[in-house]
Amino acid sequence: MKYHSTRNQAELVSPSKAVLEGLAPDGGLYVPSELPQIDFASWLNHDYQMIAKKVFKIFFSDLADTTIKKIVNLAYGKNFDTTEIVPTRWLDSETGIMELWHGPTLAFKDLALQFLPYLMQAAQEKTGLKEDILILTATSGDTGKAAMEGFSGLEHFRVIVFYPYNGVSSFQKRQMLSREHNNVRAIALKGDFDDCQRGVKELFSTPNFVQTVSEAGYTLSSANSINIGRLVPQTVYYINSYLEAVSAGKISYGESLSIVVPTGNFGNILAACYARKMGLPLGKIHLAANQNNVLADFLNSGVYDRNRSLVKTSSPSMDILVASNLERYLYLKNPNTDWIKSLMQDLNSQGKFKVDRDIFDLSASWANEKETSAAIEHVYQKYNYLIDPHTAVAYASQNKTDLSGPTLIAGTASPYKFMEKIFTSLKQDIPADDWQSIQNISRLTGENVPQVIQKLWQLEQDREFVIESNQMSEIIQEEIK
Repeated sequence: MKYHSTRNQAELVSPSKAVLEGLAPDGGLYVPSELPQIDFASWLNHDYQMIAKKVFKIFFSDLADTTIKKIVNLAYGKNFDTTEIVPTRWLDSETGIMELWHGPTLAFKDLALQFLPYLMQAAQEKTGLKEDILILTATSGDTGKAAMEGFSGLEHFRVIVFYPYNGVSSFQKRQMLSREHNNVRAIALKGDFDDCQRGVKELFSTPNFVQTVSEAGYTLSSANSINIGRLVPQTVYYINSYLEAVSAGKISYGESLSIVVPTGNFGNILAACYARKMGLPLGKIHLAANQNNVLADFLNSGVYDRNRSLVKTSSPSMDILVASNLERYLYLKNPNTDWIKSLMQDLNSQGKFKVDRDIFDLSASWANEKETSAAIEHVYQKYNYLIDPHTAVAYASQNKTDLSGPTLIAGTASPYKFMEKIFTSLKQDIPADDWQSIQNISRLTGENVPQVIQKLWQLEQDREFVIESNQMSEIIQEEIK
């Protein structure tokens, strides 16, 4: 497998080089030179690890089979609290929740970010890269801690995470400010996620900064979903969940299974699109947005317009106005690099662009805060099952479209991460402190408090460090001295 930029098909690079660079030199995103057609029926009865090995052997083809096997065994083992890795909770005969949050940080990002550090380590060895790797990451809440957890203590890697000040849940902030190794660090930025993401991208394309980092003995990379090493692992759980639905008798192989994905930066839903393109018999893929509904508006009108105010919601991982992975989706639908470059230039200069919506193969709707709360309450009262606000946005959005037949909703985070919204939705008082809130959530679920949360509450927290967006370069340089 080779990769090239969404903005330049001529220059092909190896999987290892694409993973280590993260962002292509021309500002585009790396995409596979081709998507293989796979007979997934032959993968029935494979467990999660076996499916992952088969997928990674295709997409990271410059690594030895023994290396891939080792990486998969490290990435998907006892660090998850279930041997299934991604179990499905069927609410009824038609609707199931893909529980993507059984990893060490209780969010779907773990499924890629438990894998990515070992992949980058193998890629570093494969390419003979001598410098240490400095990973700069913007987060809307979950990616940050998942990256910090994945790379924590890993030799030759430094991770600096930027998150929006007052833009993440109290649980997410505690996660990022609690660390066991000094090679990872989280810093709050005055602004929103788009400011964090834009700042990181600008640093990657600033020659003086890149040179300074190089002189300090580092090469730059990213753990954001702009990295193809983040995207590929996400295809695995769609493949696994479809095949599990077949094994559970919910569908026969070949029958369609629709997917609903709460979406912010477009990576999670793009992975479903890739899986379907490779031959997985998925039905409709439906994008669910919160009140920051720029993506839903785009899919319904063909006009992408970021020129609006960002709304802080109870689903902060979706509080995004510039979805990086949308560029990959547009390339998937029309692989014309000049067209892509033109659209991105319009987005940068005018804050918007327009395309013919006939190219889309996704549907979309969005849910406001009231509808999100109603979904949380409804699912708990009817099924005795707690869902977090992001999953609730997807549940509420599902009811606004014409999906029929078996449908899976991507459950992207544990309800423990967004406890305040759970309590207000269930019309319960919010406890005075987070630990009491955790105990109350435990009682609602009827299950013990997860061990990863018990461990988190035993760790000392860093003091929150808050900076202006124009201080990013200066702070990073101080960190790597």
